[in-house]
Amino acid sequence: MCSYRLHAEYADSTPLKVRIDTHERYSEQPDDPTADVLAALDLTGTEHLADIGCGDARFLAQLAGSGHQGPLVGIDTSPAMVAAANAVPGVRGVYGSADRIPFDDNSFDTVTARHMLYHLANPVAALREFRRTTKPGGTVAVVVNHPGTCPHTTELVAAHAATYGIGAAETVTMTVDSDTLPALMSDVFGEVRIRRTDNALVFDTPDPLVRFAEALFSFYGVTPNHPRRQAILNDLREDVEDWFAHHPGRTWRDPKGYIVATTVVDHQGSAPAAST
Repeated sequence: MCSYRLHAEYADSTPLKVRIDTHERYSEQPDDPTADVLAALDLTGTEHLADIGCGDARFLAQLAGSGHQGPLVGIDTSPAMVAAANAVPGVRGVYGSADRIPFDDNSFDTVTARHMLYHLANPVAALREFRRTTKPGGTVAVVVNHPGTCPHTTELVAAHAATYGIGAAETVTMTVDSDTLPALMSDVFGEVRIRRTDNALVFDTPDPLVRFAEALFSFYGVTPNHPRRQAILNDLREDVEDWFAHHPGRTWRDPKGYIVATTVVDHQGSAPAAST
């Protein structure tokens, strides 16, 4: 599913938790992609649901905590994330990749893939696997970011990594975004419904911005055990503090957003005519 750098990023759930917490606390408008997914799915609570690339399983934990009665499965390539899923009562964690899901055809009523498809070398193969493992009449929901989400912070991290000789070849490439996903899904599934959210992160002090930037490090080749990681962090912190010192009263605003794309798997086993 992912490269060594992604394995390093998701070997520990801390950076993911920092990113999620940042989006919850520092978004310009209320930020709740989970609510958007649930609104698009309109679950009854009895579905056999698989969350592909489940991360720290908080989405599944929310479903279990709200009384979902159907089986809940979290699939991930990170043993730490699989363990996190297994730690949630009522959730089963399974080690597996999105492009080779270790379940039979027509296993699930619902498949979700939230903020993970853009990490894959072959996202179309994953979409086909979502289709294969979803029952006829079942629903697939995919969440991806807008292209260039949080450009100011990502450019800051990339620039500081480059200062220490870490170049573009060591950066995780995002392969799918909100511009390209609808057509990809239409080719695999047919009709796709799109729900778009536009927002921004807004910081008025350096510390939360620095924490968020550090939580992106592994995507730019600055792995947890990189020998210059602390030096890069120190330089980045100095740069951010200098920006706030020279822009009194201003906020660091970074545009972001995502789409929730949902589709119903047809009953005939072949994709209907493409449309969005």
